[in-house]
Formats: sequence, C-alpha cells, structure tokens
Amino acid sequence: LPYVAHACMEVLNCTVDYRAGVKCEIWAPTQSARSVLSLAIQMTGLLESQIAVHTMYLGGGLGRKAELDFVSQTIQASMALGKPVKLMWPREEDFTRDQYRPMGVVKAKAGLNGTGQITGWTYRNVSPSILGQRGSVLGAKGDSQGYEASQGLPYNIGARLTEWVSHPSPIPVGFWRSVGASINTFAVECFIDELAKAAGEDPYLFRRSRLTDARWIAVLDAAAALGNWSTPPAAGRFRGIAIGSAFNSIVAEVVEISSVTATGLRINRVACAIDCYIPVNPGQIQAQMQGGIVHGINAALYGQQTFVNGVAQAKNFNRSRMIRLNEMPQIDVTIIPGPQASSRTVSIGGVGELGVPTLAPALVNAHAKATGQRVR
Repeated sequence: LPYVAHACMEVLNCTVDYRAGVKCEIWAPTQSARSVLSLAIQMTGLLESQIAVHTMYLGGGLGRKAELDFVSQTIQASMALGKPVKLMWPREEDFTRDQYRPMGVVKAKAGLNGTGQITGWTYRNVSPSILGQRGSVLGAKGDSQGYEASQGLPYNIGARLTEWVSHPSPIPVGFWRSVGASINTFAVECFIDELAKAAGEDPYLFRRSRLTDARWIAVLDAAAALGNWSTPPAAGRFRGIAIGSAFNSIVAEVVEISSVTATGLRINRVACAIDCYIPVNPGQIQAQMQGGIVHGINAALYGQQTFVNGVAQAKNFNRSRMIRLNEMPQIDVTIIPGPQASSRTVSIGGVGELGVPTLAPALVNAHAKATGQRVR
C-alpha cells in the first residue's frame, strides 16, 4: 500500500499572540490541546497559567492536526516579532510536507485442508514505524500501529504467526484515519476472499463459518442483510464484503459496483454495519460512518503520494483527486443495539475512524468478482 497524504480541507493554520514574560495565547485547529500547552510552556518558559489554548474546529483533522509543527512555527514567529502572528500553510506545502500514512508491504500465506478449513496462517507487515520516528522505544513486539487489526483475529485459522518488520524509510509518517487498520484490514480481508475462492465457498458464508466471536458474526450478518447479499445483484453489478475491528468497534461493509472497465468503475452502494457496544448518539455514528466511507473511497481509488529523489510529487488536488458529487454512492448504515445490561469489563467503541478500514477490501473483493483479477 502507498503513502497517503491527509489532504485536510482546511490547511494547517495557527494564530499566536505572544507577549514576553506576560502571556502566550494560541488559536489552533488541534487534536492535541494538551500537547500544544506543553509545547508552549517549553518554548516560551511561561507558566501554565499564562498560556491559553483555544481549540478551533478542525476543518478536517484525520490525524494530521495532532502534530505540532505548524503550532511551533507560529509560536517562533510571534516570539521573534513580538506581535500576534497568523500562519497558514499553502496547499502545496500541506501536501508535500505532510506526515503521511505509512506505506506497507504485507505477505500472507495460509493452508487449506480437504474440507476447506484453514490449517495455518502466517502474516508479515513491513512498514515504517510511526512511534519509532517519534523517538519511542519499541518493545519486543514492535510498533502496535504496524500490526493492529492483524492480531487476535477471531477466525478459526489454526496455527498462526503474525509479524511486523520496521522499514527504515526516512519519509515522515504519522497517524492517518484508522492508522494501522487501514493497511492490515485491507490485507487480511482481501486474503480471506482469496481463501474463500480457493475453497469454492461464498465469501460471506466462508467468513461466517470460521468466525468464533458472536459479535463479529452478528455484524457480518447485519451487513450482509443490509447489502442484500443473498439476493443476486442486477446485471452488470458486483458485490464484495469485508469485516474488521479497531478502536474496540467492529464494522462490516458490503460494496456494490458497476461499469467496471480497465480504467475505472462506479460504486453504487455501500451497506455498513457497526457494533460500538454502546451507541450513544446514533445520528453522529451514522454521519461518522458515511464520512469514513467517503474517506476510504478517496484513499482506495486515488490516494497516493510518490517521491522522486525525496521530493513529493502530488502537490495539490489536481494530482490527488476526490470523488465528485455525482459519483457519491448510496450509503446505508445499521447500528447494532447496545446490550440491555452493559458490562464495565467491555470497552465502549470508537466510531470516528471505523468507516475507513473495511471499504477498500470490500471494494477490491467486488472488483475481483467483476473481473476475475485480484488487485493486491
């Protein structure tokens, strides 16, 4: 998978009013207000009580606005000039000086016995370390972002080995919506589809008969029902399915496509089911899943940053396009109801990132059904 820019609609920006020995007031669309405060204390030497951080609307965050580079620049400028400073990055700087979703290469191998049961599974992810680039000392298991959503899979897959290998690329990488799950759910769920084909089974039923977790099965069933999986699609349409988990939530999606050619396709519909254990605000959950699905579509079809001699090549939306209004698919979302009696031993799930990971594998699985060619 390639490096991907965050491409926030609102470019990085910050305003700082620094008065030497008196105050430092900061306005920033930040995902990390506490980190901004700590940075300001370190840079100015002021007391916490002399610093005010105003958290603005993000204008798109997606992990990029958890970073501090644009805030640091603005503080430095205000300190040097002794007056308020507003800093805005040009779009070209935003694209070419990003901290990208890591690229990754995944190799997966599995064995099937005579009845189509998975008897063994090996999985290796090679990708740069987000935490390692930030100076974290990685333990024996490595960077959790490198292997999340590929370990602890509730599939009955026999003996298994999951590995992450750090790639030494110096290109800056950062937290991108759904982080490691965006790489690993793609690889896992595309591979599961390949195994289903090798076993001669329906991809939905293949998953269902090998899942060992009741919540996963319920989510898979809900997505299949919402996506009309048991009913043949109209002529010229094809469906793919995928399921995954991250941030303590489980999501399955069915993607239906048509007009498949050598150079493109049309996504007609996405059916999405989510179990976040306790749904607090159903309307917001639906909106987050819809937005995440659009984010996933853009990344799957168009998102890629390339480099020549270390220089980023996509500098604006003319080289990293998004889907247009008339390309928007129908999106339906079903939310698994919370339990009648909740348990404090079960973590409530997140919803802000969960629309992304399963979109690409479901899309690729539909494309493979349409063309007979597997895009890896």
